[in-house]
Amino acid sequence: MKNIAILLIAILGFTACNNNDKDELPASMEVNFSFAHSLNGQALELENEAYTLPSGESFTPRKFKYYISNITFANSTNNSSYKVEDGYFLIDQAGKTSFSVEVPTAAYDQLTFYVGIDKSRNHSTDQVGDLDPNNDMVWNWNTGYKFLVLEGEWEYQSSERQGLIVHIGNNDPESEQNFKAISFDLEDAGKSLGSSATANLSFEAELSELFINPNTLNIHELESTSIMGGDLAIQIANNYQEGLFSLK
Repeated sequence: MKNIAILLIAILGFTACNNNDKDELPASMEVNFSFAHSLNGQALELENEAYTLPSGESFTPRKFKYYISNITFANSTNNSSYKVEDGYFLIDQAGKTSFSVEVPTAAYDQLTFYVGIDKSRNHSTDQVGDLDPNNDMVWNWNTGYKFLVLEGEWEYQSSERQGLIVHIGNNDPESEQNFKAISFDLEDAGKSLGSSATANLSFEAELSELFINPNTLNIHELESTSIMGGDLAIQIANNYQEGLFSLK
């Protein structure tokens, strides 16, 4: 009987070890990012749909794209963090709206990413991948990248149809102006990272926020609706930092 008891204990111990091995997570995990776009609460479609901007204009979007970069995951309890190296991702309503990154497996409850390109990579456009100049996100009159692009046509009441061009980049490369951090509390959003080998993060960008928070821009009152720098570009950059993105 004693031998049988010892054998049972050994079998149970072996089984427990096997179960623990099955529960062990890999050293790294995959985090999938996806981005959806809306305008005035409606899913964004290019070319065909007309939407109402916050200041009342009828607007038909032709182009919307932007860079996501410098992604950092953090644990607020132990103050550990991981920054995705060489992570520059172009999100394009007419093309790619998702990407994946690999990070060390850990319990992360905070996420930060930037809209735009940091100073170390913004001074050169001789690059490949999402930073390839052929992606139509570089200035043709200066060295550097456009961080966010919105183009389309608008009309207000009985006015003639006009173009809206919003190209936001770095007004001052040395200060990284308009290169804006967006932060999320993953725990508050109900997103658990670190408990499985993969995680999915879905974001929505509401384009009306570009014009209302914290700076209100009435398109039909602007002297020019071609915005490529200056104070208006700074205001829009501050707006996209405050309210453009939400984690779903």
